[in-house]
Amino acid sequence: MPADALRGIITNAVADEQRSHTLQRRITARLPELQEWLILPETGAAEALVGFITEYVEAVPSALALVGSVSKPLGFHPYVAPFLYLAEDFFLHPPDGSTSDGLESVLQEAFLAHRLLEEVNDHHVRHRHQPLLPVDMTEANIIVHYLLGDTRASRLEQLVNATATLQIQKGSAWTNLQTLPGSSSGDLAGEVWLQQGRAQPEGGLLARKGAVRLRLARSPEDRDPSN
Repeated sequence: MPADALRGIITNAVADEQRSHTLQRRITARLPELQEWLILPETGAAEALVGFITEYVEAVPSALALVGSVSKPLGFHPYVAPFLYLAEDFFLHPPDGSTSDGLESVLQEAFLAHRLLEEVNDHHVRHRHQPLLPVDMTEANIIVHYLLGDTRASRLEQLVNATATLQIQKGSAWTNLQTLPGSSSGDLAGEVWLQQGRAQPEGGLLARKGAVRLRLARSPEDRDPSN
């Protein structure tokens, strides 16, 4: 049921944007600022960004399902379950109390979900020496950080970091994972991805036409001259 609810929220948000173009107008007004940090097409930059955002948001339900499916046979679902439940709850009950179904509002929840999954993936790499997810979302998450703006994105990052720190302290769930035999998580993730009816991704969102990329290979925090 949560997956259906998530997809319904996302579908409504995308449809709302297609009718109103509210987010596209806001992005158009911010293009000079965004072009400082992002590589965008010379024409149709705002449309390309809305397309990127749409794919980013629509990727959340499948990514959550993938992590849940892979974690069960490999024995660490108790560790990732709180991350998955919280990511779902971000959509169903936004932490800022927002009731908007617009694409910009949903983008915030998608950012929280993808960042939580990034933390799970990073921790899995540290323990298993291989990624859990078949798509690296790091660059896409940084791009969304810029789209949300430093103030809002940093507040969301603080929420992610606090949640991840709390869960990572329960690291005993990973003890058995390091000695489990059988298929690697990467192989299993690819199999589950294909079972979902999706082609094995090759670079994820950023591979699609290469329309939106980071201009500088650095983190959003580098904008702060005090760092």
